Amino acid sequence: IVFGDWSSDVCSSDLEEGIKTSDVTTERLLYEAGWDTHHYGKWHLSDEPLPYYTDMYGEHLLYEEELSHVFEGVRKEPRETWMDWYNWALPVTRSQAILEAEHNLSGAWDSLVYKDFLLKAGRLELPQEQVFDIKVAEKTIERLHHSGDVPFMLTCSFNMPHDPNVTPSPWYDSVDPGSLPLPENWDLREERFEPELSRHIVADLGEAAAREYLRIYYAAVLLVDDQVGRILKALEDLDLAENTLVLFTADHGDFAGGHGMFWKSSSAFYEELVHIPMIMRLPGVLEPSNYTGLASLVDVMPTLLELAGQPIPEGLQGQSLVPWLTGAARPETAPNLVFCERVQPTSGLTRQVGPDQAGSFMARSLEWKYILYPGGDEYLYNLEYDRAETTNLADSEPARKTELRAALEEWLTRTGWSGKPLPVAI
Repeated sequence: IVFGDWSSDVCSSDLEEGIKTSDVTTERLLYEAGWDTHHYGKWHLSDEPLPYYTDMYGEHLLYEEELSHVFEGVRKEPRETWMDWYNWALPVTRSQAILEAEHNLSGAWDSLVYKDFLLKAGRLELPQEQVFDIKVAEKTIERLHHSGDVPFMLTCSFNMPHDPNVTPSPWYDSVDPGSLPLPENWDLREERFEPELSRHIVADLGEAAAREYLRIYYAAVLLVDDQVGRILKALEDLDLAENTLVLFTADHGDFAGGHGMFWKSSSAFYEELVHIPMIMRLPGVLEPSNYTGLASLVDVMPTLLELAGQPIPEGLQGQSLVPWLTGAARPETAPNLVFCERVQPTSGLTRQVGPDQAGSFMARSLEWKYILYPGGDEYLYNLEYDRAETTNLADSEPARKTELRAALEEWLTRTGWSGKPLPVAI
């Protein structure tokens, strides 16, 4: 079982956005090997119907079918006090902090696409059985009850704690916004990111509203935690726990107040956004321990396939983590460098990176993080002594900067970067 909103590693020269039937994904390989494969929950990779998802259940139903198939309690007709979430109205009760923040805003917010997601945040007034993430957990548990003797891969992709910023009771009521500690780097910011939406969410709405967002965020985490617990209990009750690999991960983080920002709408590569959980459990194979190397989502596919006893396709950027997770390889030999990229979208939203597309890049070792922006701006942080990423050492540590930039350039060459050339190193 895989928990999280993550994308399978794809081996394809296809130029279209989304996943096609010709793409080599984890689920397709397992499906062709005789496994049952299912995906329930959030899904942003729609393109062609995929034969290995025979009963897919996702938020795309909001667009393709009547919303009542997902949120029976939601009404189509607009309500001024309800949240407009992709043209559907969610019943929400807002706190005084949000109401006051809206009153103090300038007209610049009137044209913001996600205005409702922020200014109508609060307690979701839906029965628990009609909340999307709870329905996703129910669908997952129902499938487990019909698993039979056929091996399965089941992805349970929760939307929370992503927007919309709403959480139902009792989770919403269990968090006191006034008692929440603000992050240690709340007041420590880089000028570069001041104009971005993530910063404006806090700068324009104020601390009281930010604490309300934190309340909703942590309440949503509690809700997801409870759903994961229900699914793990179902595995135990069905005698499936001892031979089922469970993976919990995500596709990105959230500032949650870090650097005085909220959401993910920033060009920054701060740890709050790029450092995500990856937790695995497989009794008898994976002993409880902390993995000491670095990992990336591109490592998920080869790791799952090896643990499933399946061949790993050639040409993947990731590598299987099994040797280190099982103790077959020494911890000090684990990967110690990972990379992230953010590429400007194409006009047709295709998967091809053209020669005019610029990219922002990050190279991270266990102790250091190097970031390069299209204009040539460089950032370097020592994560061992500056976990809050408050001091840019790009000018004072030229040797380390040169080392990580060289590693980044080698990685881009090896993985076939076809966008704009990197700015000349200073």
